[in-house]
Amino acid sequence: MTWSVLNLTAYSQHHFHKVSEIIKDINGDGRNDTIILSSSSKEKDMFNKVTVVLNRGRKVSFTNKYDWTVVDSSFLAKNKNYVNTDKLFIKRTDKQTAILLFGILDGAGYRESFSIINIEHNEATMVFDQEKRNLDVEIPTALEDINGDGHSEFIFTSLFELYKYVPRLNSDVGAYHPYFVYSIKGDTCLLDKLLTKKYNEQHYVFAGYKYSEDIQILYPRNHGKPRIWKKGTE
Repeated sequence: MTWSVLNLTAYSQHHFHKVSEIIKDINGDGRNDTIILSSSSKEKDMFNKVTVVLNRGRKVSFTNKYDWTVVDSSFLAKNKNYVNTDKLFIKRTDKQTAILLFGILDGAGYRESFSIINIEHNEATMVFDQEKRNLDVEIPTALEDINGDGHSEFIFTSLFELYKYVPRLNSDVGAYHPYFVYSIKGDTCLLDKLLTKKYNEQHYVFAGYKYSEDIQILYPRNHGKPRIWKKGTE
């Protein structure tokens, strides 16, 4: 089943009520568009239907098996939202508008859902669905155009364990948890391995594309750049 108006048939038995309405020029044509957030439950700050109404485009609705909820406060602290709401996050560039939808993050670090809608050429498309990708977007980090091509990249990483403190270096030693860079273009949102490697080399450390407890990383408490930890160098 594709993410489209047709997807609503699976939810036809539910009654949706409006949770929030956002009126803003979403697609950059100088005219206001509308995003309506709706829910089939009565839970506060939860919604499982998003309707995008573009001024000169189609009205498209997306529904979700699990609820979306407010954007992580840690993400909002480091990224500027295009719209004045905490229920979703929007980033506009010259070529597109990307919308992030955050699912509930439980105490164990598992996020029920995470979705990305891309608006390009006046068409809204669901380009990323965590459940279908079999991914767990634990810590969204940024949504920005990091390579200057006019399209945004979505960057996220995972929770990780710290093993010990090294007093001499005022640093902790913990697991390797790379950042992943997904490029959003048209109707796709795909892992860009070259950008992922470059981003980790610049902002973290690169030791492959998978989380690993066998690769131990030194994390300076003064927020200095992490590096691979060599055992026995205390």
